[in-house]
Amino acid sequence: MLPTLSEVLKAFYGVWLIACRHPDGETNFDISVCGFWRSFFAGILVLPANILIITVGVFNLPEVNYNAYDAVRDLLIYSITWLMYPVLVINFSTLIGRREKVLNYLVPYNWASVPIGYLFAIVTLLGNSTNVISSISPFIISVVYGIALFLFFEIARQQLKISRWAAVGVVTFDFIFSVSLMSVLGSIK
Repeated sequence: MLPTLSEVLKAFYGVWLIACRHPDGETNFDISVCGFWRSFFAGILVLPANILIITVGVFNLPEVNYNAYDAVRDLLIYSITWLMYPVLVINFSTLIGRREKVLNYLVPYNWASVPIGYLFAIVTLLGNSTNVISSISPFIISVVYGIALFLFFEIARQQLKISRWAAVGVVTFDFIFSVSLMSVLGSIK
């Protein structure tokens, strides 16, 4: 079952509240097994941003032979990354004694990927549009990475009810996992 427009908008508002450190942020999410599965709709919503980022990257590389096989591979990498992280988090949450909070974390995490994904897409487009913007592009990308890290830190800290250092560990694990998985899968030809 797909989420309703109301559920999607409410989830985005919840992401905003979490970013603002508002205590009522989590009340805007359906923290149930069904809500967890519906939160994967965020992966469909953010897919166009991902495609845009890949397209800009491909067109900026000299003499790249990007074909249908590469597109399918990139789509598989995207899908596997979306599916593998929750599996690892569910298992990892048992180790840190937060199994009962795992849906509280994963549902907002999934929804938060949409605004973050589009922020990266906008920065990617702007960085390739004019010389003035492209000269400050590394700074803007750093700011967007900072925003993403802060948001995912807050989601981990607030939703798992863990210390700041533990939240830093969760975000670090997420970053290392994502980069490693994408690198391994991306090297498959």
